[in-house]
Amino acid sequence: MMVLEIFSKVLPLIFLGVLLANIMCHLNILYKLQKYIKNKYFPILAVYFVSSTSGHFLLNNLCDKGELSKENLMPLYFLGMFSFGIHIILFFAIPMATSLGLYVGGLYVLIKFLVTCMYLLFGILMLRKNNTQINVDFNFKSGGIKAIIRDTLKQYARVLMSFVPSVLIITYLIEHGLLEIVENLADSVLDALGLPSTVLIIMLTGLATISGAIGIASGLLSGNVLTPNEILFSLLVAEFLNKITIYLRKNLPLQLSIFGKIGIKLATLHLLIYEIPLLIVIVVWYLVFIRG
Repeated sequence: MMVLEIFSKVLPLIFLGVLLANIMCHLNILYKLQKYIKNKYFPILAVYFVSSTSGHFLLNNLCDKGELSKENLMPLYFLGMFSFGIHIILFFAIPMATSLGLYVGGLYVLIKFLVTCMYLLFGILMLRKNNTQINVDFNFKSGGIKAIIRDTLKQYARVLMSFVPSVLIITYLIEHGLLEIVENLADSVLDALGLPSTVLIIMLTGLATISGAIGIASGLLSGNVLTPNEILFSLLVAEFLNKITIYLRKNLPLQLSIFGKIGIKLATLHLLIYEIPLLIVIVVWYLVFIRG
């Protein structure tokens, strides 16, 4: 069952992320990093590079402590998402893309990197807006192991109360006709664009998993079923669709459960900042290398 697969993969990672964030706070690991590395944003970027969930809870803990205002939360969130995006590129995108060869794989990684840089640009622009200065003190008053366990369980329970019902609703919609609607719409669009129906396999696989889409693309590429330009176009569309699925299944419920109402804004901007540049690349690639 799809929902059980989602919970079995995502919920343990969320728990580990919450635990890691609390360990770093209560053991003052971040304070030590801040003390020896003279960059006030480095501890946040370092946490996000390891785990985006830990980064989210770190920012939320700073807000609860009064060290970070809700207004200053957003730029640090997007700087953190850039850091986590680099982690994804290094440890996921590059290893997976090697199966696609230098041309398709290299361009896929390059495009993904450039789109991810939009988080960095957005975060920097927000930091410079009105000459905003953010001074974060990571010197938490440690409560020991008991406090780590208490805060971890408390925060994890809060996530479950919002995350689980949201995922159940979205999964129900997907399993009861949402994918069929998308597939029927995609068939009509492909006919209008003059694209082979085979690209639909890669695109729709992206709704579930981008790694699966890359695997299928690799097989079709090696079998010369599609051209390299069609393969890359299909992968970019798969990436676009995959981000929407992640937004609905994970990011929106998770940010809402952690940050409250502002979490909706964070998750939605998170999606749009990535998707709009990616959509531009998809349209240009189609006009220049597919239709042209």
